[in-house]
Amino acid sequence: MEKKKKEMNMAESMKYLLKTIWKADKGCVIFSFYKNCSEEIFVSFFFVYMTQKIYECIEKKSPYSQLAKVVIIFCLLHICIHIGSAFYTYNIRLKTPIVYRYIFDKVITKATTIEITRYEQPDFYDKFSRSLDECLNKAMDGLSNLTRSVGAAMSALAALLIIARVDPVLIIFVFPPVLGAFAFGVKENQQEYQLRKEETYDLRVMEYVKRVFYEKKYAGEIRLYKIRNILFGKHKESYEKRYQIHKKYRKKIAFYQFIRIVFFVGMTLFGTYIYVTYVIKTTGESKIGAYVAMLSGIGFVSWQVKESVHNGIEAGKCCLFMNNLKEFLEYQSKSTDGGTKKIQGLIGDISFHNVSFTYEGGKSKVIDDLTFTIRKGEHIALVGENGAGKTTLVKLLMGLYPVSEGKIIADGCDIREFEPKEYHSRFGTVFQDLQIFALPLGENVLMKEPKSEAEKQLVIDSLRKAQFGDTLQSLKNGINTMITKEFDEDGFVCSGGQAQKIAIARVFAKNPDVVILDEPSSALDPIAEYNMYHNMMQVSEGKTVFFISHRLSSARIADKIYFLEKGKIKESGTHNELIELNGSYAQMFRLQAQNYQESVPENYINQSRVGEELHV
Repeated sequence: MEKKKKEMNMAESMKYLLKTIWKADKGCVIFSFYKNCSEEIFVSFFFVYMTQKIYECIEKKSPYSQLAKVVIIFCLLHICIHIGSAFYTYNIRLKTPIVYRYIFDKVITKATTIEITRYEQPDFYDKFSRSLDECLNKAMDGLSNLTRSVGAAMSALAALLIIARVDPVLIIFVFPPVLGAFAFGVKENQQEYQLRKEETYDLRVMEYVKRVFYEKKYAGEIRLYKIRNILFGKHKESYEKRYQIHKKYRKKIAFYQFIRIVFFVGMTLFGTYIYVTYVIKTTGESKIGAYVAMLSGIGFVSWQVKESVHNGIEAGKCCLFMNNLKEFLEYQSKSTDGGTKKIQGLIGDISFHNVSFTYEGGKSKVIDDLTFTIRKGEHIALVGENGAGKTTLVKLLMGLYPVSEGKIIADGCDIREFEPKEYHSRFGTVFQDLQIFALPLGENVLMKEPKSEAEKQLVIDSLRKAQFGDTLQSLKNGINTMITKEFDEDGFVCSGGQAQKIAIARVFAKNPDVVILDEPSSALDPIAEYNMYHNMMQVSEGKTVFFISHRLSSARIADKIYFLEKGKIKESGTHNELIELNGSYAQMFRLQAQNYQESVPENYINQSRVGEELHV
């Protein structure tokens, strides 16, 4: 993903596929090979050896009991084989979810270690979607096709050994078609893989448009605005691009299929028939029965060769997609390189030293040469216009974005030296684009299942501090209420303000070293906003707090305010200091003042950081 790595060839891809499934569940590989190989080998003996024996008995006028004995033995073997197949079917259905879960866990675990900036890049989404969507499904398909291919090949080989006992010359009519079919099959496989690779982006666009039309959150805008025409246009454009991609590759694929199936299989059958006819004509009728059986055997071999190559090609298609999985899982994230130190106690002072940040592939700096220090326990407000870099700054602080230049120091150490999970766990954050999950309310707050009574009470207390207490009392199932109707028709659908309160409750429940609030109150009314900040500041005494708000009256409760503009700190100080400075902050504050005075009680404007809650 960073550097273009050499892709695995088909053999390496198949090896990687088998290795991956073997690690997930060894029995899955063993059962698959046993079932497909034993079945196919039995079929070859049944159709070729059995046919030969029947003709031999007829030609030699052997007693019926001898023929019956052969038939009974084969019937018993047939029953045993199918008992094994039934056992395989039962087990493979149990083991498939295990393999699916193993790959899913590896992909998701890896995805959570990759810096967030990668999620904003199309190439990452392409590889991520191919790794998750395709490899999960194609792993078992690849194993099934691979074992079928091996089984068909072994079946053809067994049939050839039987045929060779009658006339070794017949084998000559099989090998050239096999080699040719394999060579052209590989080419067909490569074209199919490139086709799938090129259409990934357009498939993603089409999937996005489809998702927009069935998800509830888009329903209002789609009905009120003409955005659906734009979306239809995007869908049509991607559809047409996919059509051109398919047109580009399908001609070659069809050509390779024609050569592989028609020419080479035809060569096997027609060549054999001509040879057998010649032999029977020149040697007499003494071996007519055997040769007729061999013709049937050659037809069977041709079919098995065709199946082996076809399944091999299908397995190859699946296995080549393992390139995406391997490349994704082996990607080295910048944000997780190194970092083994543990944090002792609470996070102390935090300093930015000439920190700059530019998105990968971007030209302008989003954060530009910031240098400042935050003392432990300070409450900091980050304000400024949209796009000033406020959210980017706190993501750099949390280690979610890697700095492009400079360094961030916490407790005297570069934050890149800390173990990432340990460092991330010290932050309690309410993001601007917060997410509510289709899980019970308690799990949405605690971010795990609240099992003990203490944990359940913590959830309730946190919800009350976040001003969700009245809503909680109205919920029939309390903290066990399912959020959203995704999986429960009686689920609770949150308003924007209620969703923010749940997200804020997470911070109360986590009790972190550093609290970061990125526009946590945009959907709250001024009274609820004040009470939320009041409670947050009370429980955060002695802890560092960063909060971003477009309501500048909220910034009054901060120990220090940083006004950002174009990635730089333009002004800093307390509210009173910045008002006296009469700069950008003061101008923006005055523009908002009339609205605040109309909607916010006077004591909200003048309230100190620790005071009484407001009630209406």
